[in-house]
Amino acid sequence: MEEFLGMIVTCRLLTVACCFVGTATLAAEPTRTFKCEGPFGREATHAKLASKYGAANIATEYDGEADAEVTILFPNDPERRLRVQWKDQKARRNPGYFTIEGRSSWSVAGVTIGTSLIELERLNDGPFKLNYFEGDYGGAITDWLKGRFDAPVSGGCVLGAFVGIDEQLPESKALDEEVTPDRSLHSSGAKLRAAKPVVSKMIVSFPR
Repeated sequence: MEEFLGMIVTCRLLTVACCFVGTATLAAEPTRTFKCEGPFGREATHAKLASKYGAANIATEYDGEADAEVTILFPNDPERRLRVQWKDQKARRNPGYFTIEGRSSWSVAGVTIGTSLIELERLNDGPFKLNYFEGDYGGAITDWLKGRFDAPVSGGCVLGAFVGIDEQLPESKALDEEVTPDRSLHSSGAKLRAAKPVVSKMIVSFPR
């Protein structure tokens, strides 16, 4: 989990809040199963993705927050959009991590953008800890508490996620009562559940 937090150091609370918008619509979108194998396996490259999905469906962008060139799969299709950051940036090979956010409908081990907190607990086979909704790590899940997602998912990768809330709701303003001294929240907290958090971003990576 420390590796996951290191990879998301540049993520911002604003991103989490924006990803929350429109999640009711996302529930109706068809999902696409993401597995860390084949074109998304350890040996993945930008060239292989272009061969698999077509050069017209691949783009390279500079990610200012990550300070790196990243590959965007389906850059013009929000529902299929996927971002890949490479360990070997020059050759654009060996994925460091995959990012799924916004309106993207990819599913990882049953989790999608818009998955509710309660459903995420069910898929994890238990509760988990997350950061309070503030700062660089706001909404990031920091500990799966020995649940299903503590272990690698299909293809041997690790799932990390953010959850977002509508901070304007009265229920969201009551979360201070459940914050622990280390500024964490527990997914089983009644006030957190009342705020109806949903998954707003997923980051999938291979263990070192």
